[in-house]
Amino acid sequence: MGFFSKIKNYVTGGAAEVQITFESKIVDGSNPLRLFVTATANDDCNIKKVYLKIRAKETYTEYVTRHNSNSNGGNTSTRELVTKTHDHLMQEFTLVNEIKLTKGQSEKWLSEFTFPPNSIATYHGKQASFKWEAIAGLDMAGNDPDSSWQEFILQKNMNHTNSIIGNGTI
Repeated sequence: MGFFSKIKNYVTGGAAEVQITFESKIVDGSNPLRLFVTATANDDCNIKKVYLKIRAKETYTEYVTRHNSNSNGGNTSTRELVTKTHDHLMQEFTLVNEIKLTKGQSEKWLSEFTFPPNSIATYHGKQASFKWEAIAGLDMAGNDPDSSWQEFILQKNMNHTNSIIGNGTI
């Protein structure tokens, strides 16, 4: 591999590949989420750290009204549908520090994430969603290779004994 190919790998993040493998992509939150992070070197790599990030992200749409005044003293209003996001949780874990991988070498790490009490379950609606995601990456010179965000499902049982419908209870 030539000098320019090595530079290209570090600029594009192609020096290594990172993959996440979930023990199960559907969890109930009573036990930790277990996953494996695998890094495979496409070139010799000096890695500062291998990290894992977990986030709980809400995405929703809402109408926003904007009021404008023009130079003639007139007022106009416009209403548009806007998509917004909010990270309810963002946590980073260091799996290992200061590691070297040689071209063709792979390493694998097991990680567990314990859900905070009262974690919100995954849902996907028409105008709102709440999802859990994980990303693993290598902190190294150039563009950090990563796995991209991978969704997993936090599925919780509903307590229907005290549900309220209309004005009455069930």
